[in-house]
Amino acid sequence: MKKKGQEPGIKKYVTACVLFLIFMIFSICYFFYCVQVNVVDSAEDTIVEHVKRQGVHFKEIIDLQHDYLEGIAAYIGASPEMLSEENLRLLESLCEKNNFVNMAIIDRNGWATYENGTAKDVSFRKYFREAVEGGRSLSDPIASSVDGERHVILAVPIVRDGETAGVLAGSCDVGILNDLLFEDIYGGTGYNLIVTREGAVVSYDGDEEEHQIRSGDDFFEHYGQTEEYFSSQTGGCMRIKSGQGASYLVWEPMELGGWMLCYLVPMEKVQEDYGFIRYYELILAGVLLGGLGALLVYLWKEKRIEQKELMEYAQTDALTGAVNKDSTEKKINQWLHDSARGIQAFLMLDVDNFKSVNDVHGHAAGDDALRQIGRVLAQEFRGDDIIGRIGGDEFVVLMKDITGRESAVARVENMCQRIREISVKGVSGHPLSCSVGVAYSPDHGKTYQELYLCADKALYETKERGRNGYTIYSGDDPS
Repeated sequence: MKKKGQEPGIKKYVTACVLFLIFMIFSICYFFYCVQVNVVDSAEDTIVEHVKRQGVHFKEIIDLQHDYLEGIAAYIGASPEMLSEENLRLLESLCEKNNFVNMAIIDRNGWATYENGTAKDVSFRKYFREAVEGGRSLSDPIASSVDGERHVILAVPIVRDGETAGVLAGSCDVGILNDLLFEDIYGGTGYNLIVTREGAVVSYDGDEEEHQIRSGDDFFEHYGQTEEYFSSQTGGCMRIKSGQGASYLVWEPMELGGWMLCYLVPMEKVQEDYGFIRYYELILAGVLLGGLGALLVYLWKEKRIEQKELMEYAQTDALTGAVNKDSTEKKINQWLHDSARGIQAFLMLDVDNFKSVNDVHGHAAGDDALRQIGRVLAQEFRGDDIIGRIGGDEFVVLMKDITGRESAVARVENMCQRIREISVKGVSGHPLSCSVGVAYSPDHGKTYQELYLCADKALYETKERGRNGYTIYSGDDPS
């Protein structure tokens, strides 16, 4: 005989379970719909952000090249005679040591004398007219009359006694332009193009046979819908279809002579970055199979996340966001021992005259300066590089698996410049700068302590030279 109330209780339980399952099925369907919408939006946002970062990085490199030319132009402008044999030999030496194929000194009438003594009239060139009027210039690709290759010209004015006396120009192969961009974020599947406002392809990476486009081609013939955006210098993103399947095409203005940076990548490659969806599918399946089991898993994961956050908090310097002193050495040693594969750059940084800022303007100003320096370091280096604060105004950075020493030097120069630009409220008369020592692993050491000693020696040399700069460890004892 059934107990009174037993059957109604079971019915209520079954009804609750059925309603719960209906609710979960509805939630899962709605979830997957939202995921698909967000996958598309997130994929486009990610690619657009990548192209914007590429464009900013490219402009910074071009600006550095212009800075380099302006330094040489200042030297030439101060010499008794612009077209002296000494200056031409200087240009010839510089061509052998940098990315410039040719360099020339151009008088105000547009007569260019190259490092090898060759002379010709370039007065009709746009880059000359822009530079002789006192500005920096970057030309569209020009076919060289010397070697027939396509070059771009960087030009800056030569100033003598406060007036423009001529122009210094350097030409480089268009093929090197794409080498200035970051490595592809999709494992080499996507590729970059640099295109003029008129649609002429300046440079590209990858295989021209595969992409069926090469330098000098009309970009609009391949992707005609982009012409109106190029004319108005407006960025955009669209999906295109070709014989190789669907792809994303993204373009952004570069603020360099009307050039546009374009990026193409297969859509299926982008979708791979969203494989985490399978993980959530498994969780949802687990919920349907057993609510209690899923809840326990969820609580266990939440506990793990909480413990991880607590651990990260314990390892982080609260003021700057960098890794604290105790954890910095452990993390760097662990990476060098377990995961390092190529060249590692170890930077040691001191803030110049930081004690003066604290003593004159107070600890609040000093803390603000350190907080801003922490932000600069976080922005200048990759997310997986190790940034640590090991003293009051002392920081170390480990750049992991760099592609070459030049990239590390460029990053250090950018960092030093960004720190010089820091403005601390209420602080005047004590501009910020930093002194940096750089060592490389494995050449200069394979542990934190070995690299620290080498970078410290290099840092000492920087301070001996007057601070506000950097020194690469050379193996010599500065004492």
